[in-house]
Amino acid sequence: MASRRDELNAYTFARKRTVGAFLQPGGGGSDEDAPRPVRAVLPSLVVAAVVVAGFGMWGVIKPTAPKGWDDGKNIIQGKDSTTRYVVLVDPKTNDKVLHQVLNMSSARLVLPAGAKVVPVVDSALDAYKNHGATIGIPYAPDRLPQADDAGTPKLWSVCDRPGQGEIQATVNQSLFVAADADAKTLHRPDLVLAPGQWLFVQGPQDGSKDNDDKDRPGSEFLVDSTGMKHALGDFNTDPLDRRAMESALFGSDAKPQQVTKEWLATLGDGAPVKFPTMPGSNSLGARTSVKLSQTSEQKVGRLLSFQNKTFYVVGAQKLYQISAFQAELMRNSRSLKSLYAGTPKLAELSPADYADLKDSFDTSMMDSDPKDMPKEQPAEHAVNNGKAARTVLCSTFEGWAADKSVKRSVWAYTDYPTQVSSGSASAHVSPGHGLLFRAVDGNGGVDSSGSNFLITETGLRYSVPSNNDGPSGQGAPAPSASADPQGGAAQQQTNEAQARLGFDKVPPTLVPRWWSDLVPAGPVLSTYAALQAQNA
Repeated sequence: MASRRDELNAYTFARKRTVGAFLQPGGGGSDEDAPRPVRAVLPSLVVAAVVVAGFGMWGVIKPTAPKGWDDGKNIIQGKDSTTRYVVLVDPKTNDKVLHQVLNMSSARLVLPAGAKVVPVVDSALDAYKNHGATIGIPYAPDRLPQADDAGTPKLWSVCDRPGQGEIQATVNQSLFVAADADAKTLHRPDLVLAPGQWLFVQGPQDGSKDNDDKDRPGSEFLVDSTGMKHALGDFNTDPLDRRAMESALFGSDAKPQQVTKEWLATLGDGAPVKFPTMPGSNSLGARTSVKLSQTSEQKVGRLLSFQNKTFYVVGAQKLYQISAFQAELMRNSRSLKSLYAGTPKLAELSPADYADLKDSFDTSMMDSDPKDMPKEQPAEHAVNNGKAARTVLCSTFEGWAADKSVKRSVWAYTDYPTQVSSGSASAHVSPGHGLLFRAVDGNGGVDSSGSNFLITETGLRYSVPSNNDGPSGQGAPAPSASADPQGGAAQQQTNEAQARLGFDKVPPTLVPRWWSDLVPAGPVLSTYAALQAQNA
């Protein structure tokens, strides 16, 4: 039986082996070589204490805000709160004052051009010695477009969609300022009107929203693929003649779509559609001296075609060449029906007759037709009529032609070019985009005068004054001087607001007022407005 001494030796041996297994003794082969636990743990505790102390000291001495953050040239943003501030000089005490600012636009308007966003810990902001009132422009944009994007022209498209009951009061309208994918949709070849495709529309009468009398002169229009509107007749056109025009151009079951006067205003003013008048029309039905193989066609006023490519009307002494558009109008003219037993039909001009007469064709009727009048053969239906009608109609501003005239296109589909917010009163700007533009009344010349605006993805247009008007605020903080090394603090830039917003090198894109006025107006973006205290 083991004695107490043997048990103690066994315990000591087992303890040393256990400690040696954890502390990895040297390779001497003896358990006595295992280091003592305190010798291994103590250095670790010392290192840990030094590290903790180092971090503690860094927390004490580290800077709480970047150097020069309150020099009046930075947009200050709280690191945790993300609240924006600016530091301005009090004109009375000449002290620096920290002001909370409502939005990014307001912050930039009160600081020099090129101001940067500087993050500062909120504790440093809270501890700042002088705090002033919150300033800024309510509802000004918080996100501004990049300068290169603001200077890139966009597509402007105003779209009318039918409402309930097909009356003026229910027509829905939306305006799109399109870029990227939205612009590609407005350029889809299968949705943009091509030559020979037309719309049949009706505008309001005499300012009335409701329009039940479709025979009211001048209220119905043909809209062609170039964005020109052509009234069907004029105020003296007989209602029966106007119905004959409708049948000739849009089919016997044609019905005009109601559109707004604002939509019509974006279209060009084309010549009104009238029935062509041929020389000697007072002798309709008389025998002609023109020799034709079909003697039944030797009557003044009869209509001919050659291989369905060229069209003619028989005159007293020669054939008058006319366009396919003119031929279809004349075929439906009430004055020619007396020459035919029923609806007039175009007879085929034989190759022999064509060869004999081609040198004597008179083109005066085509030459006298207005240049903007369509020349193509009318389709069976207008694009916005018939079973496959596309009734969301968009008039698009494409830019300026070489002669400084407005370039337009017409788009038609069953829905808007992109999804719109229900009940939204603003324009729809492609996300992430905006535009600095000048609304002009005249052509696209570089000297066109007008007001400058900024439109952002909020869908509002904000006036950007080209001068620095506005009274000096009584007790209001003073804006930081613009960084203009040549002019100095006393000399203000002509377009200071534009420069402060970051668009000093962006020339405004010229946009016709017919489109720009459809965008709801936001507040004026000026330095004076941005300095106003918002105590409510």
